[in-house]
Amino acid sequence: MRAVVVGSGDPVDPELLKERCKDADIIVAADGGGLYLYEAGITPDILVGDFDSIPPKVLDYFCTQKKVTLKTFPAEKDFTDMELALDAAVDGGADEICILSATGSRLDHSAGNILLLFSLLERNIKGWIEDANNRVCLTQGRMELKRLDNWKVSLISLSPEVKGLTTEGLLYPLKNYTLKLGSSLGISNEFASDTAAVSFDKGLLMVVLTRDDSHLPD
Repeated sequence: MRAVVVGSGDPVDPELLKERCKDADIIVAADGGGLYLYEAGITPDILVGDFDSIPPKVLDYFCTQKKVTLKTFPAEKDFTDMELALDAAVDGGADEICILSATGSRLDHSAGNILLLFSLLERNIKGWIEDANNRVCLTQGRMELKRLDNWKVSLISLSPEVKGLTTEGLLYPLKNYTLKLGSSLGISNEFASDTAAVSFDKGLLMVVLTRDDSHLPD
């Protein structure tokens, strides 16, 4: 089951939001993410949070007119709205979760949301964070990547070491390499074929597909 979870970070392009929600089995808004869905004309299945970020009129619209399921939590709580929203998606049966509007000016929230991907990985749930210029996921094993023109591929160790790291289909290959935490060696690789693959023996790896607006055509 595919889920989309929308946070209250920087808004993503409405077309991207609509495209991802179009095929979703369940849509969950984390607090202010409900506003982005409202503005795009999309109704979530579940609204989660303490609701300090979503405008009251939008919250009322979803609750009274659309009968959206509400999961309310106190402002003083142990978990972020995003983590609670992800749990709601998992409880709803999701085994694949696209997370939108999960990054922004709050670096603590951005970093925390990226690391929440590990909690999904531990539960064998495919999860990634996406915006118009970035796609971020975590892996503990082999991963295949489809070529995206003008996109870079970055590999970042989130464990002390990622051992036996081997890549296929990338311009700058690695073979049985040990990528250490704090190393920038894996940053900004490029696709060399229509598909690429990353595999390793041990560790936790962050895979980032990214593109720079300054290199995009007008």
